Amino acid sequence: MHPFQFGLTSTGADGPWLPLARRVEDLGFSTLQVPQHFSLASVPPLVALAMAAGATTGLRVGTLVLDNEAAHPAVVARDGAWLARETGGRFELGIGAGWLAADHTMLGGTWRAAPERVDRLAESLELIRACWAGSTHHDGEHYVLTDLPEGTATDAPPPVLIGGGGARVLALAARHADIVGIAPDMRTGRIGRAAARTTTRELVAEKASRVRAAAERPVELQVTITAVIDADDTARLERTAATFGVPPEEVHALPSVLVGSTAEIADTLRARREETGISYVSVPEPMLERIAPVVAELAGT
Repeated sequence: MHPFQFGLTSTGADGPWLPLARRVEDLGFSTLQVPQHFSLASVPPLVALAMAAGATTGLRVGTLVLDNEAAHPAVVARDGAWLARETGGRFELGIGAGWLAADHTMLGGTWRAAPERVDRLAESLELIRACWAGSTHHDGEHYVLTDLPEGTATDAPPPVLIGGGGARVLALAARHADIVGIAPDMRTGRIGRAAARTTTRELVAEKASRVRAAAERPVELQVTITAVIDADDTARLERTAATFGVPPEEVHALPSVLVGSTAEIADTLRARREETGISYVSVPEPMLERIAPVVAELAGT
């Protein structure tokens, strides 16, 4: 069982960046995480994370997650190796198949079907690991690499976080990842009820069990919280229940939702770790102050 660690996920669009990084560290969060989106207001992930690492002393920084379609895997391998080295091992490389259709279409790119995106992610993960191991050439179905310069090989690569909700991505994560993010199934390229309903208690427990059984190395399991709700907020509980397709009295059991007081939330997270093995909990920036007391109680335990 892994100790609890907490990530704060931010696009950097809501205020000064470096004061946020210092605040996240002061509150006891393990990691400051940035997603990669082009169709949403956001800081450039790797630049922002390098700056955050330079402004803090022990805070880890990571992508949650890079879009595999956005760059050649050798570029990702190079940048990840450099950040891991220059931050003293504080960088986490999170990567996924690329789920938001608008990120691709707004730049005139091709929005590939989910099976092809997953095929490309599979080859990309193999190539990233190969680059870190010293490979300089690759001739694959989706990617070609010739005469990669020295500097990408590393004896201390960053931990890899792979986020996904579909069976194939989770199978890839079990083979390649150090941290597996249990996410909604986003194959349609849109956020909505269909995706939310792939993250019920039963489905997340089944996904977590499948990952642990298939993993070729010890893996840490991560989940992102989408809502923190007061126990007496009946209207919000009912809206959330409708989104996830569960009765209101079952909202507290949804793995991406937290309900109640600090003590109740802490107890919930302990019970979920016992049931699913999920120990790495990420929350969006607007929840920072609400979750800080929970972090203070659970981080590292």
